Amino acid sequence: MDSDISMEGLFEEDSSNHSFNGKSRSSNALHVNPWVVKCHHDHLINLATTIEEKNTPQNFLLLENLTSKYRLPCILDLKMGTRQYDDCDTLAKRQSKMVKVVSTTSGKLGVRIGGMQVYQVTTGRFLCRNKFFGRSLTTNGFSNALRHFLHDGQRLRTELLPPLIRKLEILADTLATLESLRLYTTSLLLLYEGQPLGQPPPIDRLREKRESLSRSVTTSLDLDFCDCESTMERSTSAESLTDLLENVVGTNEVRRTSRDLCRRRSSSCTPHERLSSPTNIAGSSRSNSPCSPLDPLTDVRIIDFAHSTHSGMADSVSYTGPDHGFLFGLGNMISILKSIDRDLR
Repeated sequence: MDSDISMEGLFEEDSSNHSFNGKSRSSNALHVNPWVVKCHHDHLINLATTIEEKNTPQNFLLLENLTSKYRLPCILDLKMGTRQYDDCDTLAKRQSKMVKVVSTTSGKLGVRIGGMQVYQVTTGRFLCRNKFFGRSLTTNGFSNALRHFLHDGQRLRTELLPPLIRKLEILADTLATLESLRLYTTSLLLLYEGQPLGQPPPIDRLREKRESLSRSVTTSLDLDFCDCESTMERSTSAESLTDLLENVVGTNEVRRTSRDLCRRRSSSCTPHERLSSPTNIAGSSRSNSPCSPLDPLTDVRIIDFAHSTHSGMADSVSYTGPDHGFLFGLGNMISILKSIDRDLR
C-alpha cells in the first residue's frame, strides 16, 4: 500500500492557537504530529552543536516509550508549578520564565498546557495543540481545554475521570511527604487509550498508518544515516556526526545553529525495571493505584527532571518542605477534574 495513502490525515493541528472555543475552526490534515517533528528536528540541531563544541564521545539515556502500550494514545503535557527557572539560570532567563508564569495559567493555577493530542472518533484523526495554545488560555479556557482532552468528538469520556483523579491524588499524597524536593520546569503527562471500551478497534487501518508512518519517518530522518552506520560505530567525533546531521537538517542550518544556539540539558525518565518501586515518583501513581480490570488504560507521569533538585544532590541551594508550587498545580488539576465529574453526574 502506498505510504502517502495509509498515513493520510492521521494528525491535524488547529491553525488557531490563540483561542479556545471547543471547536477546531481551521485545521490541516498531516501525516505526523507537527510538534513532534519540530522537536525532533531541533534536537538534532542541538545534538550537532553539543558534539561539535565538546568534540568528545557522548553518552545517552534510553528513555521509556510511554505510548508503546496504547493503540490510540491521547496525551496531555502539562507544565507544572509556579516557578519554572533553575537556580543556575541567568537573570535574563529567570525574567523570561517569570513572565511566562505571570502571563499564563501557571501563575493563577500552577499549571499550563504544554501540548496535547486527542483522538477524534468522528474524523479518525488526532487533534494536536502546542505550547503556544497553552500559553494563550485563561483559567476558564484551561478548564475547557481539559474537557476537550477528554472528549473523543462524540462524547466526553467520563469513565476516564475516576482513574485519572485517583492517580493524581496518590501522586499528590506522595509528593507532600518528600522533604526538600523541587521539581522545577518538570512536566506532568496524562495519557489514556483513545479507543473507547467496548468498541472494536480500527486496528488494521491504524496499524497500517502507524507502520507506514514509522517507515516514512525512519526513511526521512534516520535511514539517511544507514550508509554511514559503520562510520558512526567507529567514531562519535563532532566531524563525523555533524556530517551525518547535515543530511537531515541542511549544512547551513547546522553551521549557523552551532554558533547561535545554547546547549540544553537532557531530560530523563525512570528505567522501566524500577517503576514498581513505591518510592519512585514517576511511576508511583501507577504502582500504588488499585486498578479494576474494567478501568480504561490511563497513566500519570512526571517527566523532564533536568532542573530538579533535593538536599541529597549537594546543589548550591537547598530547600525545606515539599514543592508547594507543584502541589498547587496538582491540586487545581484534581479540583477541575472533580468539577467536570460532578457536572456530568
